[in-house]
Amino acid sequence: MNDKIVTLDTFYDPMLAEIIRGRLEANGIACFIADDNTIGINPIYNQALGGVKLKVFEHDVEKCREILSQPEELALSDDQLHETETACPYCHSTNVRYGSATQVKANWLATLIAFLFSTYPLYANKAWHCFNCQRDFK
Repeated sequence: MNDKIVTLDTFYDPMLAEIIRGRLEANGIACFIADDNTIGINPIYNQALGGVKLKVFEHDVEKCREILSQPEELALSDDQLHETETACPYCHSTNVRYGSATQVKANWLATLIAFLFSTYPLYANKAWHCFNCQRDFK
């Protein structure tokens, strides 16, 4: 079998190329990305190399175009979507986010060490924060 490898598309964003490659591989298409390491090391070469290239076999080009022309749908059911939502234990709101704590931001030892060495605190507490009742929770 003497199949020719061709460039399906070029991208100036390596992450977009990875997303498209993952979508094609999920549909059984063998493909790879060229020039992503060179551009990742030195992004100034992006224009000179013509971007990141998505390579496929020539006999798969039509199937690839067909796959990429279809809108991508999430395969999550309503039950799965509700399972991923985190609710506040105080007011049961889902208007929450995980990040730096707003009430107790850092412990006293990390703050003291940061003050002595004139640096930023290396340790910050993380917690869920509810935007409705303004409380933090684990």
